[in-house]
Amino acid sequence: MGRKNMKRLIKNSLNYSLAVYFFCFLVVISINANAQKNRVNTQPKIAFEITSHNYGVIFAGDNGEVDFNFKNEGKSPLIINNVVSSCGCTVVKWSKDPIMPNQTGTIKVAYNTNIIGDIKRSITVSTNDQSQSRIVLILTGKVVAKTK
Repeated sequence: MGRKNMKRLIKNSLNYSLAVYFFCFLVVISINANAQKNRVNTQPKIAFEITSHNYGVIFAGDNGEVDFNFKNEGKSPLIINNVVSSCGCTVVKWSKDPIMPNQTGTIKVAYNTNIIGDIKRSITVSTNDQSQSRIVLILTGKVVAKTK
């Protein structure tokens, strides 16, 4: 085999090797992308009916309770890790039990309506939903003194 033929054979072998490596790289990337897609499809998914509540104008001492209902639209149990209010004037309650797929849950919020003035409060909900691990619920409105 001549020197020219040997160089051509080496060049063709390198080109073939590069093509094989590139093809393998594409296959690995595709498998990884599908694995991530499937993992996301098996995760919990929180979906709130509403994420804000406007009390409007209410009187001091009126009922300040509101329920934020949600559903686990995912394929694995949804866990509410924590719920934190922006102020001590708002008390929150929620179930510590996992919410199974297609099941619903409620975050109960009670605002202290004995505080006169504008209502601008937030409640931060932390979950194991990787697509939205934190959701902010908003309370607005205005409390006015009762007239005699």
